[in-house]
Parts: sequence; structure tokens; C-alpha cells
Amino acid sequence: MVKNKSQMVSIVTTSYNSGRFIEDCIISILSQDYPNVEHIIQDGDSKDQTKSILRKYKSPKYGGRIKIFVEPDNGQSDGLNRAIQKAKGEIILVLNADDMLAPGAVSWGVEQLNKYPKVGVVYGDAYIIDEKGEITDIYKAHEYDFEKLLCVELVPPAQAAFIRRSALERVGFWADATLDTCPDFEMWVRISQKFPMKHVFGVVTKYRVYESPQLDSKKPRMTARFVAAKKEVMDRLFESKKTPLRIKKLKRRAYASLNLWASQCAYGLGQPKQAFLYLIKSFLLQPSFGKLQKIIKELKAFSVYRLSLVWRSI
Repeated sequence: MVKNKSQMVSIVTTSYNSGRFIEDCIISILSQDYPNVEHIIQDGDSKDQTKSILRKYKSPKYGGRIKIFVEPDNGQSDGLNRAIQKAKGEIILVLNADDMLAPGAVSWGVEQLNKYPKVGVVYGDAYIIDEKGEITDIYKAHEYDFEKLLCVELVPPAQAAFIRRSALERVGFWADATLDTCPDFEMWVRISQKFPMKHVFGVVTKYRVYESPQLDSKKPRMTARFVAAKKEVMDRLFESKKTPLRIKKLKRRAYASLNLWASQCAYGLGQPKQAFLYLIKSFLLQPSFGKLQKIIKELKAFSVYRLSLVWRSI
């Protein structure tokens, strides 16, 4: 149980053409049992029904718990930065417009940050849901490790990560608006160079996964965009004179692991050809028997597929 409920929690949500799901997101926050919450919605001038839905929640009956801002932006990262700048809370959570918080999630986040006063971020686990909101899987995050975080071998679910405001202020109270996408990765790398992060078991959010790529700030969510953004963050760190040598030595491993992560991501987005190419890149950067096995398996599957096409044509 949370004893001190005076701490304000700011939940920041960026949206663009999120009309199918944004009301579910809002309701999941209004249903929280923690009393001191503000929900900041930064909409990038949506062209679907999002605006009409948001108008409903400007009503005084919500007591200022929902703060809505509609204005054109330069993409997901810019929208997130604008939202964070408006946050007043001592604790911040980034929640996508198509995701939802589980009941009691905010109380859980406040309790865990109070329990671990030296960490900058506490993150939990997430249910994976489909477009209908049905639970299809569970994402169990791994224990925090800076090297694994940087090398994308650990991917904390942003929707289940509660950020201590004082920690973010220490490293810069902003999201990197210059990045095309994946601003959470840059934020984790920046914060974790000064403060540890902590994983605590417990499902606190519902993360929506689609069968086909969706828009991400007016652009399709594609693996190539994710890779380019994360590599940019890595490059900055590896090229900085302030970066310790022990971290710079991770460069090859980081690029290899990024490509391995990209391979898995591409498969999830229904891009098998790109997935195979990312797997090859990862193997060339950092060979391993496990990767070789995957490559052979994929080549066999492709050969069987080609033979089936020949057989059908006879």
C-alpha cells in the first residue's frame, strides 16, 4: 500500500490519428486508484476522430486530471518532448495512445520508487494485447544492466517505466526531439549513465501489437527507422570524448546486438527478408553458433519455399 499519496504522477501521451484506441487509454488512467494523477495528451493535429473524442474529456467534471494540447509537431519525439515540458509531477510515465494501464499501476509505480530511493527508473512487465484488446502474451522484462541496455539486449517497456523527475532533471528534462523515433531508448541511456534502473516483477500495462505496421507520427512503424534512431544514440555515445573507454569497447557488440534485435523486430512486423538481412549483419559483426544455426534454418526454409513454387508450376 502507498502511504504517501501526495506525490503527483504525470502520465504523458502523444497521439496522432489514435481515435480507435485513445479513449481506452484515457479510461485506464481515470480508473486508477491513486488520486494525484495528471494525464497530459499531446496530439499532433490528428485528422481522424481523435479530436472529437478528446473534446469530451475537456469537461470540468474531470477536475483538471486530463490536460489536452492539440498542435502540429515534427513527429513522435518532438511530441513527447512537448508533453514532458508540460509535466508537473514528481514521477513521470510515458504511455502510448493505443496502450492502457493495468488497474493499480500508478500506486505500484509510486510504491516501488519509494521503496528504491536511489534508482532513477523503476519498470515492470506488460501484457501484449491485439487490436481487439485481447491479451495474447506477456512481456517479462529483464533485470537492469547498463551494458545490455545500451546494446539493446535489454528493452525496458517504456509503458511500464516510472521515471523519477529529479533524475530526469539531473540529466536534462527533455526528450530528444531531433530523433525520428525511439526517444525512450535515448532517455534510458541518458538517465542510466547517472542513475541505476530497477526491474520489479509485476504487470502494470497493456502494450498493443498490430498485425500490420501502423503510423508512428505520420510515418509507418518500420524496423529501418528504429535501427537508424538507436544507432544514432549509440554513435553519439561512442564518439563522445567524455565516454569511458570501457563503454567505447562495447561498440562492436552494440551494433551486432542492435541488428539481432532488428531481425526479431522485422519478423514481428512481417518483414522476413529484412529480418534475414539483419541477422546476417549481426553474425558478421559478432559471429556465434546460435546465429549460424538461425541462418541455416532460414536458408532451409527459403529453399523449401522455392521448391514448392517450382512444384506448383509443373
